[in-house]
Amino acid sequence: MGLPTKILLWLIGILVILAIVAVIYLAFKIFSVGNSIHNPLDRNKSELRDKKVNLNNGDPFTIALLGVDSDAERNANGGGQRSDSIMVISMNPDKKTSEIVSIPRDTQAEIVGHGSTEKINHAHAYGGPDMAVKSLEKLLDVPIDHYATIDMDGMKDMIDTLGGIDVVSNATFSYNGASFVEGEKSHMDGEQAMAFIRSRKESGAGGDFGRQERQQLVMQGIANKLTSTKSITHFNGIMDHIKDNVTTDLSLGDLTKIRSKYKDANETVNRNQLDGQGGIQDDGLYYFIPSESSLSDIQNKIKDNLEI
Repeated sequence: MGLPTKILLWLIGILVILAIVAVIYLAFKIFSVGNSIHNPLDRNKSELRDKKVNLNNGDPFTIALLGVDSDAERNANGGGQRSDSIMVISMNPDKKTSEIVSIPRDTQAEIVGHGSTEKINHAHAYGGPDMAVKSLEKLLDVPIDHYATIDMDGMKDMIDTLGGIDVVSNATFSYNGASFVEGEKSHMDGEQAMAFIRSRKESGAGGDFGRQERQQLVMQGIANKLTSTKSITHFNGIMDHIKDNVTTDLSLGDLTKIRSKYKDANETVNRNQLDGQGGIQDDGLYYFIPSESSLSDIQNKIKDNLEI
């Protein structure tokens, strides 16, 4: 065997070793992230379910997405994190449909386990995801099978790591130095995306309902980017952001099943909002009061998509 052949075989051997190391590293990274973000709910299944959802079979399910704030002062005083962005998503891969419902953070609701009726975003501050999920189930009368929380400041950094996201604006307005035009697609970095979802009082922004729709659009933009083949180039950064800013009751195995079994549920994504009226109530605070017809309509849409 000549010297060039030996060198070639040596190089091939080195490349094979490097490939094996890379695979081990990726597996370890995913596994460690999966473990660090996993925070199960204090239950086996929703009380509104006869049996536990089987993700391996592609059973339709719901997940509550809770965008929590990063108020360091409140956390230092033991106040907990409020969920200032609340969405409930039902996914049905057989129907190839997902229903997204935004719940206004000021919605007046029973805080289950706290013995009070107040703004629903307080539930997470009082009792974490367990209380938030139970309160959402009480409000909507539908099972909430899973949850995921994301730190809103962490979302900004994640979008930057992804190289930005593409979003079609639902309104024409300006906020915090950024301008958006209704119907126009914008490539947003993290700071622009945060301006997009936090605006509500500016001319043209559409108030709370406009903001809720923009939150849905940004979450969909992130999901589209994360599931694209280009996201692999940002793998390390994405994993680190998820590890630092996301908590969920879904295990690594659950997340893998959803990725493989529920892709078709993204074929049709319907965005919904609760309708109602806002105003100052007897305690002197502002609340959003959902109408009975809107609650009934949302319940029917979710239950129909869950086939229950």
